[in-house]
Amino acid sequence: MPQFALSESLLDLSSYGFGDLEDKFAASTWNSVSMDGKVYGLPQDSGPMAMFYNKKVFDEYGIEVPKTWDEYVAAAKKLHEADPEKYLAADSGDAGFTTSMIAQAGGTPFTTDGEKVTINLQDEGTKKWTETWDQLVEQGLVAKTVGWTDDWYKQLGNGQIATMITGAWMPGNLEASVADAKGDWRVAPMPTYDGGPAQTANNGGSAQVVMEQSENPALAAGFLKWLNSSKESTGIFMESGGFPSTTTDLESSAFLEEKPEYFGGQQINKVLVDASKSSDNDFAYLPYQVYANSVYADTVGQSYEKGTSLESGLEAWQDALVKYGKDQGFTVSTK
Repeated sequence: MPQFALSESLLDLSSYGFGDLEDKFAASTWNSVSMDGKVYGLPQDSGPMAMFYNKKVFDEYGIEVPKTWDEYVAAAKKLHEADPEKYLAADSGDAGFTTSMIAQAGGTPFTTDGEKVTINLQDEGTKKWTETWDQLVEQGLVAKTVGWTDDWYKQLGNGQIATMITGAWMPGNLEASVADAKGDWRVAPMPTYDGGPAQTANNGGSAQVVMEQSENPALAAGFLKWLNSSKESTGIFMESGGFPSTTTDLESSAFLEEKPEYFGGQQINKVLVDASKSSDNDFAYLPYQVYANSVYADTVGQSYEKGTSLESGLEAWQDALVKYGKDQGFTVSTK
């Protein structure tokens, strides 16, 4: 969204009273649509991250649900050593996953002030994540299966991939596309680095906006307000399996107490809603994040492909992003 806001493609909805809607939304999702005192849209679904895990596999191999990333790495080793065809996770390199994991670790590699951009993919939070994830990549402990493919769904179903660290929108995808694993999966909080209070990040989610060139901006704004903040509309959205961003829906007892059979009757929404309360952080995207994601595979993706440290891939990504930013007229620094 910042990329489109910066190019003045989006209508500031503040003049239509959208600023008064802030209390209706979780802080992390509201911050994603409000920038520099302006409101550019309303959130619809949200993606606070949690750990989805295959309880059947965990029980079979005597794996405890990891609460820290060190425990997660140890569990990955234990599972793969017991059965070389099984992996705790799959990660072939995904820009959205990387930025979310950096955010959870407290990293703020991108900052923007008008036309001034700072990029530091070697900051403390980024290094905290790579020091953990490098152990999995370099030791071959993550499946290189590409997400959202037939093979990926198959491996999620047969236990070859035993966890996913992903957004709260995942349950519907599992139920629809991995039906054979009904009853096997559960949800737990995302591991932390110190075992302390929960801290997560957002992965995905969506929002709607009004384009600057709209011929009927007031009508479009009125529809958007109804679509994403009225009980009538959000109720329909939730019935279809969406994970809400409105606080009233997140706090609904009916929603919190749902016990999906797919997840063995676990009240998964309680875990996911708790995650939404600990997913607010200072992470910000680049004003040309769309381009950044497009060159990720050529840089960080090569570290995954070769099974080498992610540090070098992130350095290459940073170099590409600095060059592109300067070519686009931004003043770009790396400190």
